[in-house]
Amino acid sequence: MHIKEIYKAIYRHLDDLTPLPLDCGELCGKLCCSSYDDDETGMYLFPGEEALFANNDGFKIIDSDFTYKNSKCAKLVCCTRPCERSERPLSCRIFPLIPYFRKGSDVRIILDPRAVSCPLTHPEASPYISREFKLEVLKAFRLLSHFSEIADFLDALTDILDDFNTLRGNNND
Repeated sequence: MHIKEIYKAIYRHLDDLTPLPLDCGELCGKLCCSSYDDDETGMYLFPGEEALFANNDGFKIIDSDFTYKNSKCAKLVCCTRPCERSERPLSCRIFPLIPYFRKGSDVRIILDPRAVSCPLTHPEASPYISREFKLEVLKAFRLLSHFSEIADFLDALTDILDDFNTLRGNNND
């Protein structure tokens, strides 16, 4: 099975799952989906995911400053208009969760420490995030972490998360 098909299968699994049993965008005025008028704000595309967005005029793909595995440049997908939920990249589908992964260990799913504007990242909200949602995100990244390029990407992404937590004085462990 080609990685593009694996992403599509993961998208289907996550289509009807959300962090809360309601539109969490109502809590914050849809902050995470309001950057479509900004040319440089986007979400990371996981390796191989770019092919799903390359010919969609609702999205623009740009290089990010984030590099992994021998200076390979990670891509950002930027919205050029409000998108349909079914069109979202994996980073949007799992928000505010993010995989935390080191080669040689298991994937963990954590709240993204960079998502400070999301009300779901506040400690009091954590018990309300759907357990089923968390489990499906974990299953997806357990599968994806078996692909070497994605494993390299996740390991480097974990460096970013650790650096962010260090700067904020938090410890992820």
